[in-house]
Amino acid sequence: MQIWTCASLARSSYRMATQYRYHVLVMLLLGCTVLVHYSYDVRYLLSLRLEKEYEGGIQNDTLRTSQLTLAPNTTSPLLSAPGEEVLTPSGPMFQRINQNDAWVYSAFFDTYKDKNLIRVFGMQPHALQNLIFCHLGFKHENYTMEGKRTLLQDNHGYRLRVVSYECDLIDDRRPDLVSITWNTSDSPTNSLRVLYPSSLKRNFTVCYAILYNFTNYKQIIQSVEFDRILGAEHFFVYNMSISNTTDALLRHYQRRGLLTVMQWPLPISEIHYQGQVLAINDCVYRNKGVSKYVAIHDTDEIIIPNNHDNWGDLIDQVNKDYDQQKQSPQSHEKLGTYIVESTFFQDRPNASVWSAIKQNYSISDQVERLFENYSLTVFTDLVRLQNAFVGARQKSIVRPEMVLFPDVHTTITHRPSATDVTVRQSLALVHHQRKYSSSSPNDIVEATSLRFKDKMLPLVNETYSMFFT
Repeated sequence: MQIWTCASLARSSYRMATQYRYHVLVMLLLGCTVLVHYSYDVRYLLSLRLEKEYEGGIQNDTLRTSQLTLAPNTTSPLLSAPGEEVLTPSGPMFQRINQNDAWVYSAFFDTYKDKNLIRVFGMQPHALQNLIFCHLGFKHENYTMEGKRTLLQDNHGYRLRVVSYECDLIDDRRPDLVSITWNTSDSPTNSLRVLYPSSLKRNFTVCYAILYNFTNYKQIIQSVEFDRILGAEHFFVYNMSISNTTDALLRHYQRRGLLTVMQWPLPISEIHYQGQVLAINDCVYRNKGVSKYVAIHDTDEIIIPNNHDNWGDLIDQVNKDYDQQKQSPQSHEKLGTYIVESTFFQDRPNASVWSAIKQNYSISDQVERLFENYSLTVFTDLVRLQNAFVGARQKSIVRPEMVLFPDVHTTITHRPSATDVTVRQSLALVHHQRKYSSSSPNDIVEATSLRFKDKMLPLVNETYSMFFT
C-alpha cells in the first residue's frame, strides 16, 4: 500500500517538477521514504489494535481435545515449510497392550551398557507382573523375544506407572516396528515404528509440560519468545486439551518451523499429572542425537541467567567452574543434568519501587503499556519469594545422550558414569511466574529479566502482528 502510494506521488509530481523545481520531487520521494522507514511502527500500532479487538473475542473460546486412536503409529511428523498449511498433527498415539490397562506410546533404538536394544515407553498398572514379549518387525521377517520392564519412580500413589519396556537386540539388524504382548501367542494390538537417532541439528530444544485444559496462549508467546532469546531453537508441546486460540497459535509456530506438536489423548486418568513423566522421556529421546541440550520446564517458567546473555554462555561458565572444583579440565564431560533452582515471581513492585525500576531500565510509558497489553508478567511481576526451591521445584537442562530417565524436576537415572550439577543461584534462576503464597515482608524485588526487554519486545510484537492478522 505504501509503495503504491509513493509510486503514484512520483508520477503526479513529474509535471510539477518540470514547471517548478526539481527539489519538489526529491522532497516528496524523501517523504515516502520516511513513511516506509516507519512502517514497522505503523504495524506495531496496528498489532496493538488487533490485539485489543481480538481479546474481546476469545471469552467463549472452546477446548480442543486430542482423540484416541488405535491405529499403528507413524514417525514423528515433519515440520511444514513456512507458508504451507499445517494439518492436524498426526504421529504417535496411545495403543493398548491386549488388556490390563497397559498402553504404549513410542519406541526408540538405544544403547545401554554396551548393548543395543529397543526401548518402548508406555504406562501400566503398578502391580502388573506379566511376562513381556517383544515382536520385532524387519523388512523381510519378524521374530519374537522375551523383554524386560523398568518402572519409573513417578506413581505418587496412582494405580498406573510410567514404564520402559526393553527388547535386547541379538544382532546388528535394526527393526522397523515393534509390538508388545504378554504372551508369545497373543495377536499384537499395538505397532510402534522404531525411531533412530539422527544427526545433530540444534543446540537447545525445549520440552514443555502437557497442555491440559490450556487457554493462556499469551503465556506460550512469552515463554517461546524469551527462550528464543536465550538460545532455544525448537519447542515440543504435548497437546491433551487446548482452546481454539491456543490451537491456532501452535499452528502458527508450526508454520514458522519452531514447534512440534505431539498429540496426547491420554486413555486413562489414573496416572500422575496426565503422564507428564512419560511425555518428558518421550521428548528427550526424540531429541537424542538431534539437540545438544534439552531444557525441561513449564510455560509459566523461564530459566534466566543473571549475568550471561544466553544458555550456551551460562553452561560454559558452569562447566568451567565444575572443572576447577574437580581440578580436571575434562570433568564437565560427565555432566548430564544442569539443575537450576526455582522460585515464584508472584507480585508487582509498589508504585515507588516500580518508578525507580522504570528509570533505571529506561522503560517508557509506551513500553509499560506493551507489558500490560501482551501480559508480559516476566517484566512486571518482579517481587519473588526470598527462598529458592531445591529438590522439589527446580528445573533442568539435560544432555540427552547422558540421561537414561529424565524427570519433571531433575533426572531420575543417569547413564553410567554421568552425573548432575546444581547451578549456583548467583548464575541463574528459574523465574516461575505464578502466585504461590501470600505476600511476606521477606519478599524481594529482582529485575534481572528486564535486561532482555529490548530483544524481547520486537519478537513478541512480530508474533502478535503475524498471528492476529
